Amino acid sequence: MQKATKHQKLNLLQVFRGLAAVMVILAHCDLIFNQNFQKDFFGKIFNFGGSGVDFFFVLSGFIILYIHQSDIGNRSKLKSFVIKRVTRIYPIYWVVLTLKLSASLFFAYDPDTGKRNILEIFKAFILFPQRQEILSSSFLGVSWTLSFEVFFYIIFALLIGLKPKLCFPIIFAWLLLTFAHFIGVFDLPKDSFMLNFLLNEHNLEFFLGCLAAYIVSKHKIPQEMTLICLGAFLYTLGAINYYYKLVDISSVISFGIPSMLLVVGSTSLEMRKHVDVNKFLIYIGNASYSIYLMHGFVINNITKFLLKVAPDITQNILILNILGLIIGFIALLFGCAVYSYIEKPLISIFKPKLATT
Repeated sequence: MQKATKHQKLNLLQVFRGLAAVMVILAHCDLIFNQNFQKDFFGKIFNFGGSGVDFFFVLSGFIILYIHQSDIGNRSKLKSFVIKRVTRIYPIYWVVLTLKLSASLFFAYDPDTGKRNILEIFKAFILFPQRQEILSSSFLGVSWTLSFEVFFYIIFALLIGLKPKLCFPIIFAWLLLTFAHFIGVFDLPKDSFMLNFLLNEHNLEFFLGCLAAYIVSKHKIPQEMTLICLGAFLYTLGAINYYYKLVDISSVISFGIPSMLLVVGSTSLEMRKHVDVNKFLIYIGNASYSIYLMHGFVINNITKFLLKVAPDITQNILILNILGLIIGFIALLFGCAVYSYIEKPLISIFKPKLATT
């Protein structure tokens, strides 16, 4: 078996992170353009960019199992795993959420925030699942995806902290129920929010990522480029289908499975030989979490400002679309700045603690 060394970085995965973040930015440009300008952004051709979330979920599943597969069943590794995951997700998220709440409190940025009770605010800070309309109107709209991320970490923590003979049947039963719900064996009550969260199809994308990590770790993949090309082709088909709405198909199939193929192919390729990757693209991947957290805030504020100072700007759709690309780029740069000057220093604060666990 050919495997990456302990210190080898899989740079192509970082590039995928960056691309996923850019896709989400483009998709949210259209969403915010519709909200603030009542106009489409480039005729909605970038709406499939929301699939960057599917890509993120697959990547997360892959990375966690690939890095921590030897920790499964080893309870002594549980504390280290939990600390690493908490410090990766929460500190920068708390900073951004606090800034958003402060803006809403002092500048009436989101008036609905004042309607939220202390329990809803507490849930937002710990990323306890809440309805998306609450998160979008009062907190961080993208945080619904982080709730799934935290749930996946909890599931994996069970694999580390419990004996396999105990946790494997529990997790297998959960996966079986999730898959059965996904294929329509049974329906869940629409008003049962938590049950729909626990058995949501997005959880299967983490499993696809774990499956990719298992395949890469246990088998040598001889046709990496074939998998990469197939994954890119299927992802493109999914994007075309999403735009034209030709077939009603789940994002797990349209984008989750192609993402898995791309991850398996690119990882196998990079483990077999050196792949020269542009450092700027790697940096965008490293900054993808800060970009993901900040981009909506930036795009929303700039578009509102433009509408206030130049209300006639919506009349020229060409100029509006070009401005949208510029705004998206500014959001990207702003996220990079947050990564360099806030997220990285925060991570460095916790490094001594991580080294002792």
